[in-house]
Amino acid sequence: MPRISRILTAVVAAAALSLSVLVPTTAASAAPVNGPAKASLVGFSAGNIISNAVFTDSSTMTEAQIQAFFNSKVKACQSGYTCLKDFRITSVTRPADTYCKGYTGAANETAARIIYRVSKACNINPQVLIVMLQKEQGLVTHTWPSQWRYDKALGQGCPDTAPCDPKFVGFFHQIYGAARQMNVYMEGKYFTWYAPGKTWNILYNPNTKCGSSPVYVANKATAALYYYTPYQPNAAALRAGYGTGDSCSAYGNRNFYNYFTDWFGSTQLAAFSSGSAKITGTAAVGQTLSVAAQFTPAPTSVAYQWYRNGTVITGATGVRYVAVSADRGANLSVKATAKRTGYKDVVATSAAVAVKGVSVDRLWGASREDTAIAVSRAAWPSGTSTVYLATSMSYADALSASAIAAKNEASMLLSPANGLPAAVSNEIKRLGPTRVVLMGGEGVLSSALAKQVAALVPGSKIDRYGGADRYATSRAVVESGGASAEVLLATGLDFPDALSAAAAGSINKTPVLMVNGRSGAMDAATLATIKKIGATKITIVGGTGVVSAGIEQQAKQQGLAVTRLSGADRYQTNVAVNSRYFPTTALKALIASGADFPDALSASALAGRWGVPLLLSQPTCIPRVDGDFMLKRGTEAVTLVGGPGVLSDAGVAQMRACA
Repeated sequence: MPRISRILTAVVAAAALSLSVLVPTTAASAAPVNGPAKASLVGFSAGNIISNAVFTDSSTMTEAQIQAFFNSKVKACQSGYTCLKDFRITSVTRPADTYCKGYTGAANETAARIIYRVSKACNINPQVLIVMLQKEQGLVTHTWPSQWRYDKALGQGCPDTAPCDPKFVGFFHQIYGAARQMNVYMEGKYFTWYAPGKTWNILYNPNTKCGSSPVYVANKATAALYYYTPYQPNAAALRAGYGTGDSCSAYGNRNFYNYFTDWFGSTQLAAFSSGSAKITGTAAVGQTLSVAAQFTPAPTSVAYQWYRNGTVITGATGVRYVAVSADRGANLSVKATAKRTGYKDVVATSAAVAVKGVSVDRLWGASREDTAIAVSRAAWPSGTSTVYLATSMSYADALSASAIAAKNEASMLLSPANGLPAAVSNEIKRLGPTRVVLMGGEGVLSSALAKQVAALVPGSKIDRYGGADRYATSRAVVESGGASAEVLLATGLDFPDALSAAAAGSINKTPVLMVNGRSGAMDAATLATIKKIGATKITIVGGTGVVSAGIEQQAKQQGLAVTRLSGADRYQTNVAVNSRYFPTTALKALIASGADFPDALSASALAGRWGVPLLLSQPTCIPRVDGDFMLKRGTEAVTLVGGPGVLSDAGVAQMRACA
């Protein structure tokens, strides 16, 4: 096939020798070998024979696929000949350089293996090398190839006017040399007369009398083909398909296009035949949305970008996205960009989905005492007649007080043991109570503190509920509330489930009785308290690892109706409790930390005042069970109880679901 004009061969020869770059021979008018019938060359562009991306795509075929392709082209080789599918040769080692990564020689390598390895080493599409083998010597389909065809398989280093350069004789040298040469051509350092991005007059034939026409060379790959075969097909060659045109026809680049498109498809980046993207999941704050993207053919990779009202959401580039507070009331969409080697990228854009929102605000202060004050102001903006005061250093006494405080329409404040902070003193004054209840003995809230309280509200009644331990204090508080048909049991050994119980008791005006959950039974004093208030129903908060099965069995033996609310962890137990008391609707909810107790203590009292569920959260994200609960109950507004150091702005305030 035609490769380089005799005039250009003379010009390039000296430079080619000094650069170890030899140009192939010329065969401008050679007839095609073993070509199939082709009716037309629709799509052929003289200025864009093949795209750079396709030309340099070394991933199009595996070694096995190349071998299978060769096998499919020759059913049987004539006796005494070795066809390409069976050809083997010992390759040689070639050093790495600017154009190829080098090659480690090996014995008895197949043609398929050599082509595969060279394509990887030199980053050339193996399909390009296969097509060149066919158009030059017909080796892919030849059934009786002579040795000379293998020796000059691609015409590399075999000019028309001289014998082949010995360095390029042999199948391996031809394949490696031609692949490397294509990179030299594309580099554009030594070969510039068909440089891409410019228009060149390109001949139809070595016979200059056959004329030329201007061709805008669009890319490096096409320029490389013209350096290799510097003729374009004339109208007669194009009309002939694989056949012979007229005396001015040249066929090299035409046949390259013919074989490539017949055997491997488009020489340009192909187009995906279909693509779609759809958002799945519930479009609500705190919920995880996913994009289901489908493309034909299957892409190598898909990149995602989420949008809020058409604007890029920074960092939202995954297949999943958790809707945050900023998405409330907005429309979310996603673009999925599919990539596949040899294909144009395609973008599928999903339909937009409207996000149901949850508004988020926050009650907090610089300390746990200040947070309790913020809650008190929200709950009792005009003051209240009763204040419960508990230690800020432990949870037990305050938890016992939450339910009774709600029942008595009282505010609950926290204080250190030995004295009131100024802010707490000011809040007590603002509330203007006629009664202040101190939770715990003098070891918890000192006598000096009691005197300080009395001085703040002269004439007010000062009460104290205390006992030998937290359980005695709890019993005293429960009994102070009077009769109740139901009592909530929670462990006094840890705070998470007791917090859930306290909030439930506060909401339902049901007393919370603390027990030693590890014990196999309740003591006599606890049973006496249950009997004294007339309870006939026990609700245990927490699993058997928290409140023992023995306690449950004992309650049943006492003739009490027993219900247990529990989950796999503190968060699931919390949701189980809330689901009991808010079975259908919860338009507003409180969220407090489930990792520490102080702020949740204040929140449990507020839950009763507002009649809303208290959800326990992780510090930097919302447990999925919380999000599901709010979604099912139609929650529209959330108040966080605690500062950003307890419930983060980045996670909880954004209603971001935990992984």
